[in-house]
Amino acid sequence: MEADDIVTRTLFNAVSEHFELPIEYVYYPSFNDILTAIETGESDFAANVTFTEARQERFDFSSPTNIEYTYLYSSNGATLSSITTVGVPHGTIYGDLIVKNYPELKLIEYSGHLEARQLLEQGKVEGVVDAINQLKPMLLAGFDAKLLNHQISIKPVSLIATKGLHSEQLRQFEQYIHTAKVQKALRESVEDYQFELRQSALREMVTRAGIDRNQPLRVKIEHTGQYATYHDNGSVTGVTPEVIFSACQILLLDCQLVSHSNETWESMYDDFLSQRIDVLSPIAISEPRKSIAHFSLPYYTSTGVVIKREGYKDNVYSSVSEMIVEKIGVVRDDIYHEVLEEMLPQKRLYTYNNDSERLKALLSREIDYLVTTRSSFNKILRESENVLPIVEDKLIGEFYSNDIAIGFPKTALGSSLAPLFSQAITMLDLERIVNNHYILPDWRATLQSEQKLARLSLSIIILVLFASLLLSFYLNHQSNTDNLTKLNNRRALKRRYSKGVPPEATVIYLDVNKFKPINDTYGHEIGDQVLKKLARNIIRYWTGRSYRIGGDEFILVGVVNGVELGHALLHLQKIKFSSRTNDITLDVSVAFGVSKPRGELMSLEDVMHEADLSMYSNKRKANHVETKLLKSQLQTRLDESLVS
Repeated sequence: MEADDIVTRTLFNAVSEHFELPIEYVYYPSFNDILTAIETGESDFAANVTFTEARQERFDFSSPTNIEYTYLYSSNGATLSSITTVGVPHGTIYGDLIVKNYPELKLIEYSGHLEARQLLEQGKVEGVVDAINQLKPMLLAGFDAKLLNHQISIKPVSLIATKGLHSEQLRQFEQYIHTAKVQKALRESVEDYQFELRQSALREMVTRAGIDRNQPLRVKIEHTGQYATYHDNGSVTGVTPEVIFSACQILLLDCQLVSHSNETWESMYDDFLSQRIDVLSPIAISEPRKSIAHFSLPYYTSTGVVIKREGYKDNVYSSVSEMIVEKIGVVRDDIYHEVLEEMLPQKRLYTYNNDSERLKALLSREIDYLVTTRSSFNKILRESENVLPIVEDKLIGEFYSNDIAIGFPKTALGSSLAPLFSQAITMLDLERIVNNHYILPDWRATLQSEQKLARLSLSIIILVLFASLLLSFYLNHQSNTDNLTKLNNRRALKRRYSKGVPPEATVIYLDVNKFKPINDTYGHEIGDQVLKKLARNIIRYWTGRSYRIGGDEFILVGVVNGVELGHALLHLQKIKFSSRTNDITLDVSVAFGVSKPRGELMSLEDVMHEADLSMYSNKRKANHVETKLLKSQLQTRLDESLVS
């Protein structure tokens, strides 16, 4: 085996214990050296070898025993689709796999870890592909590692033995390794090994960054929604504290909470801007804030909803931009204060220090609407002792979504901490953390039913539970539907393809050309009507699933043939829009990018990126043609002028 080959060690430790056999591990500098040692009888067995016809003539093979954990090692978190040159170990099948799946990549072969590291450090390659045995030296050297098993069709691997010498033992080992006990032990050992390695590598990076571990990091966490809840005993629970303090533990940093439950966001944000604290969260990522803060990777996606008093102006507005005449309350300096100032320029917004003040203002009719996160609204409903006369404006729906992250001040320390916390976050089970703390609201109908429960008969109780179930289905549908177009929304897209896009699926990225000038010239009402018209065309001509992911951007996913794809694109590239009420007729063009079936499961992010690149390529071609046509028209006019 090569050094640090955790898979080989796990398998043969299990074999040694079960069969009571002494095992001697012999280390070789490269994979080719291992094969030579087995072929000559210098060693008896090896693991993690891919079957080929040529190798079968040299070795005895077991049936496949496990997957070969394979990674792309790079200095900047690269992917195979983002690089042009890649290193592959000599004598392995990785070169053939890269040529098959990524034929545009230039390959450079190497032998052993040291040569692979030199290629990366000298910039001769942008990444190297190798197995899990290179994970430890690469991570400790400061390189990033991304698992490739879901991106390229890496064949399973087997045990091999010297030809004709150990065939019976090989069969016995194979049968035992196939058992649930060994397969589970292998998975757990690989997971633990990766976690420990990444943790050690990150702690080493903290040391190299010159961060003083004896100096505590001052942390402030806002008491809001399911993000964080302060308790009477001084503890704080929720998504945000679990993410922050888990990351601190991974990095071995002393993070101390210096905020309290009654502290306002305005106070925390002021301390952050004044650099009196080192860490602030939850904080929404936005372009303006990038000038005053460093951000970690996002750990949650928040959605905004509009709340009003029950019965106030039902079904009046379909978007926030229409609420020009309304009194709207925001928490001072939070993300929705920033968003509404952009969506409703020159409009006075009513600002408050916290959600509690804002809610009182809404109930006392000081304001008519407030904008908050869905999680905060859920918490208000859940914690209220009475049925509050407030409701979500369903016609507007979820009008804005943003990524939530950990914020660091614009200092040298903040610049060092942001990427370290980002890498620590990638090691956390975010889905488990969010699900553990995301508590659905005690919906109005359910709460009212509970108050009457003692007086209800069994039949009424069953009826109420059935109604609650229907309500839950309805709310789930609403949370996954774009309110304007009635197509599915971004949340539905991420949920549907959280495990990747099927190999046979075609993905289309649509973007309305020059949509902002339409809004600026004719108003948001006409812009909304254009989007609705495009949505109707999508429903008519596209046979798969369709999503509006924000603004004028749409994603279509479906299994179609070339004729069906061409037919759909033909009818979706142009929109003939007319409004009799406003006496407006527009010829609207739609840019598109296509990610065709790829033969393997790929992540939603990678497929959308591929479609996005295709769309911008099409846009460049269209702009080039338009420019040539314009030049031709100008030349014709000039020639006519000279003749006259």
